Amino acid sequence: MKSMLEDLKSDTLQLANNIELRQQRVKTIDSLVYLISFPDYSKYLNDIYYSGRNISLSIDFFPNDRTIVQLKSSGGMRLVRNTHVSNNIMAYDQKMRLFFFQLTHEQQIRSEYRKIASSIFDGKVFNNMLADSNQIERPTNNPALFNSDLNAINELINFAQYIKKLDFNQVKRAEELKLEASELIVLINKTFQLTE
Repeated sequence: MKSMLEDLKSDTLQLANNIELRQQRVKTIDSLVYLISFPDYSKYLNDIYYSGRNISLSIDFFPNDRTIVQLKSSGGMRLVRNTHVSNNIMAYDQKMRLFFFQLTHEQQIRSEYRKIASSIFDGKVFNNMLADSNQIERPTNNPALFNSDLNAINELINFAQYIKKLDFNQVKRAEELKLEASELIVLINKTFQLTE
């Protein structure tokens, strides 16, 4: 149970970070849609490129599931004699698996977004935005779009809002998981009289 507590504490920190990154991406999507919808959007291409590139980044999450995996694979769940605790551990594990299942769908949507983005944004500009660091840098010379076709831009906006919706859903699930992990920490500490 001490190992389980360590895993849960690690998860809560990662989930908090995941929530923050997703909320930031929602703002980035809003910025892109707002700016590229202006009739004179060409004045804002530095920001459009920066937003357009950042939207495609993956937001990874790697739960610390060593204890749950060990308990399940070795039949160790039967050693957790408190049914309320074992039921809550399994419920947490099930929600975590749903969280990951949704990430697969998100990868597909992000892949489609990247295809559309590669037809609109100049690849040389994207490359230069990564030239000197591991971070994405905002362009400074207001580079032109590779393709300014309104249908293509509309498709980019559509896929960006799909990502936004996925982020809203994942934030909700991450908040639920974080709460469940926190409650499970309290329950395990109380049941087994462990100190945090």
